[in-house]
Amino acid sequence: MSDLTHHAAPPETPPGKSGVTADRLQRADRALRALAEGTANTTGDEFFRSLARCAAQALGARYAFVAETLSGTDVRSLALWDGSGFGPPFSRSFEGTPCQRVVAGQVCAISSGLTVKYPDLWLQQIGAESYVGVPMRNTVGRTMGHLAVLHIEPMETSDEDIATLKIFAARGSAELERKQSDERLQKAHEELQRSHAETQALLEVTRAVGHHLQREVLFAALGECLGGIVPTDAFGIVLPLEGKRLQAYILNRQNIKSEVDPPLITDAYGAAADWVMSERHWFVGGAREELLGRFPRTHCMMAREKMESICSLPLIAGHRVRGVLFFLSSAKGAYADLPHSFLDRVASAVAIALDDCLLHEEIRRLNDELAARKIAKLEQQTQEVADQLAETSKALEASEQRFRDLFDEAPIAYVQEELDTHFIRANRTATRILGIKPEDVPTTYGATLVADTPETQRRLREALESIGRGTDTSGVVLEMRRKDNGKPIWIQWWSRPDPSGKFTRTMFLDISDRVLMEQEKARIEAQNIYLQEEIRSTHNFVEIIGNSPALLQVLRQIDRIAQTDSTVLISGETGTGKELVARAVHDRSPRRDRPLVKVSCGAISAGLVESELFGHVKGAFTGAIANREGRFALADGGTIFLDEVGELPMETQVKLLRVLQEHEFEPIGGTRTRKVDVRVIAATNRDLAAMVREGKFRSDLFYRLNVVPVTMPSLRQRVEDIPLLTMFFLEKFARKLGKPITGVSEETMARLCGYAWPGNIRELQNVIERAAALSPGPLLVVDRGALPGTTTPGSWSPEAAMFDAPRQTTNASGSSMEDIERHHIIAVLQRTNWRIEGAQGAAKILDLQPSTLRSRMQKLGIVRPGG
Repeated sequence: MSDLTHHAAPPETPPGKSGVTADRLQRADRALRALAEGTANTTGDEFFRSLARCAAQALGARYAFVAETLSGTDVRSLALWDGSGFGPPFSRSFEGTPCQRVVAGQVCAISSGLTVKYPDLWLQQIGAESYVGVPMRNTVGRTMGHLAVLHIEPMETSDEDIATLKIFAARGSAELERKQSDERLQKAHEELQRSHAETQALLEVTRAVGHHLQREVLFAALGECLGGIVPTDAFGIVLPLEGKRLQAYILNRQNIKSEVDPPLITDAYGAAADWVMSERHWFVGGAREELLGRFPRTHCMMAREKMESICSLPLIAGHRVRGVLFFLSSAKGAYADLPHSFLDRVASAVAIALDDCLLHEEIRRLNDELAARKIAKLEQQTQEVADQLAETSKALEASEQRFRDLFDEAPIAYVQEELDTHFIRANRTATRILGIKPEDVPTTYGATLVADTPETQRRLREALESIGRGTDTSGVVLEMRRKDNGKPIWIQWWSRPDPSGKFTRTMFLDISDRVLMEQEKARIEAQNIYLQEEIRSTHNFVEIIGNSPALLQVLRQIDRIAQTDSTVLISGETGTGKELVARAVHDRSPRRDRPLVKVSCGAISAGLVESELFGHVKGAFTGAIANREGRFALADGGTIFLDEVGELPMETQVKLLRVLQEHEFEPIGGTRTRKVDVRVIAATNRDLAAMVREGKFRSDLFYRLNVVPVTMPSLRQRVEDIPLLTMFFLEKFARKLGKPITGVSEETMARLCGYAWPGNIRELQNVIERAAALSPGPLLVVDRGALPGTTTPGSWSPEAAMFDAPRQTTNASGSSMEDIERHHIIAVLQRTNWRIEGAQGAAKILDLQPSTLRSRMQKLGIVRPGG
């Protein structure tokens, strides 16, 4: 078996083979002569048949075919010779066959074993044993197809045979190129004819419908001209109606022209026309059953009319969808290959005609409606005029009486006066406010009742000038004098000049109560400011607000001890202002020009408190990368304030005792003793004497600190200071928040004074700041729920705690302040799920140090349930 691909010219004939070569040349010559005779007078399919037959006979083979290349892998036969006649045409893929190489532009010759090398089913069916194929190229060298010869026995092909087949292929290429050109020309001619026919049909449609402005006439014309455009058994138009309904017209049914059926009105839901109008797209259905699920209403109509296919087109005029043009056919798939572009133009022409018709109908309807309305309105007006003339006198009299009643009994003062304020008429409210008798109204001038003060006279003068210019006056406040007793009153005045310019209509309200209240408020505010300034000038304690006996006693004590260097121990509940007392002592002492250094002993961990107080040297402990001065060194020559001194560890208490006794200390890790001159002021909210008895605080340190004890009273012991403190904080936070809050409501002040204040002044400050942020008006308002109160023992709950606490230190049921504080702390702990530390912990809410809160819990016997 041999497989030869020919690319070059055949070699020279070897010696001794001249006889064989001569026979082959004669056979080739006969084949060419037969081809010329067989194809001389034939073209097209007959040419390719003759070509296939001659090629098979030229090589003495059983089969030969001529094929046209369709794509990269597919061919279509032009002629197939099977030895006794011509076989049916075929189209197939040439992958896996020797034709694949020929289509690629090569000559392929296989003398035997064809089906072994190419196990193709068709080759096996015809029993092909050998194969030779040559490509058919056009004038530019592109492979258009190929010529193939197959035999059921081995077949040796010579160079002369290949050359002969190439000549055959060249003839075939020329004919195939001519055939394809004819087909393209024929297709272009058919397309031109189709376009001409469509244009003619479109012109006929345009002429038929272009001048009809009545719906029935237009639809009849459409029925005449649209029937021949699309193969159809029935067609029509669907128009939208209000309320999601459709109106369908059948314009042509079973080729009976010019008969328009009465319109069918149906719901839009489930109709293909509704979808077409909504989406503005065609809808084509090839089988009725396809519409059952999607458009059940259209399916029902088609079943009733025995139709299978439907085509629906939207009728769009401008930006509006006017309706749907539809075609129906009893045949399935009737509208699979419709000319979309042509039908779109037909639909556009129909839409324009339909739009003109509908607009004309709307204009005609509006004209008829307008005419009917005009007639009805004219008749109604005629009747109304007659009725009004009959009742004018009675209505006018009743109206005047009602006006007099309304004018006289109105709760607002009304006055009609001339431009010089001479009264024309005044109602009862006006005469009552101004102290005028009804009989004195005609002789009264309003300007004579205005108070003779510069400000009031200026306002009156400006208002009268505005009235003289014809401009309204609005909300002018004037001080007046009653005519009967001369008592002062205040009114708010509105006046509107009459268009005639001869008089004005005036309205005013009596605002005397409001003005007097504002004056009283201003007086109280001025008195409050004076009292605060008096307290400051008397005691000169800028930051300590109050004048209660308990506080004044502390302030007098501060004045006495400030000039000494004695150690001071300030005790009191949290939030009572112990730091302010310490600052006041320092500011009045000879050390006031030196610093006051504050140390919060409870806020420093036990491991760092000694370093914080006395400092350390580099390398004293891990992390000590540099020398650091302690707070005592910084306070040298001044004052150190040890807040929460009861929280100091025992080992630190020893070093603090040394500083108090000998005025010296050594930094951590250092060997040099440092001398300091420091006044010590300590503060605590714990009972240090009890801690001494319990062994939690050194007694010698306690006695060193407790040289001058100062006890700060709680806020519940100085209730009379709550209004002053409230106004102080209100002024501070109103200025900070930029809100015009100038006073406190009486209910709020009573609630503040009646609350027990377990958090003392700090709690009051927080409450005032929160209320200032939330108050909507010029008065500070504290809601009842903002201050937790007390309840009777045994019935306490966080919800019940949201009532006002009594002012006394013991409530009506006998609860002591410790009970109140215990209940308050438990309420906050329950609200935080017994969490003490952290941003959401109870200590943060109560504004206490966690260690202080734990100490208070231990003292009050507060234990978490189940813990």
